[in-house]
Amino acid sequence: MNDHVNPANPGRRAGGFTLVEVMMVVAILGVLIAMTLVAFDAMGRRGALQNVAFDLQGVLTTARAQASSRGHPVWVVVYTTASREDRLATTGQGAFALVEDPDGRFVRAPADLFALPIDKTSADVSATYFLEDYSKQVRFAALTPGQEGQYGPPFAALKVQTCSFCSVDAPVRGAIVFRADGSARFVDGQGEHKDGANQALALSTVDRTNQYLFAISGPSAYVATFSP
Repeated sequence: MNDHVNPANPGRRAGGFTLVEVMMVVAILGVLIAMTLVAFDAMGRRGALQNVAFDLQGVLTTARAQASSRGHPVWVVVYTTASREDRLATTGQGAFALVEDPDGRFVRAPADLFALPIDKTSADVSATYFLEDYSKQVRFAALTPGQEGQYGPPFAALKVQTCSFCSVDAPVRGAIVFRADGSARFVDGQGEHKDGANQALALSTVDRTNQYLFAISGPSAYVATFSP
């Protein structure tokens, strides 16, 4: 029996694809690739936000621990709209810095904190984090400003704010001092002390899809994070 294909047989077709079939495959691959890129981009935004939140919590925890172990005040200075080029910028994504205060001079004159250059380490500034360095995906901002009920105990009554202790006028900035007695206090961008036992900070992705909320207790310097 002859098993060879008869090329003249109209019921049989030689191997291969038509142009229409190739175009359909290419279109399907394009859709799959686009969906994959969107998924990776979303993961990148969430990852950047988590990384910043982890670093900020680490800096706050470090400041608290250093103040207790070294016996002198340690500050965390927050600029909500700073950029790497200009700490006084009003359209940047923000920055935060760890500041040592062994002789208490910033306790006596808190406004002097905001004259420190935070773009490089120094005898005062031991670390600085610029949010634009996190893939330009994160900023200091609250997605649900003024809302209650998004913090867990003991901060359930705390309202969501980008920075509850920061100055209102631009550049928006403020600072937290962790003290040797295990407490914390807060000052605004003019160096004025802020009332309120508990204060709030918020980070969000630039596309406004996710946020991390921070609560800091004044009496105990306890720091808690929440991801609604």
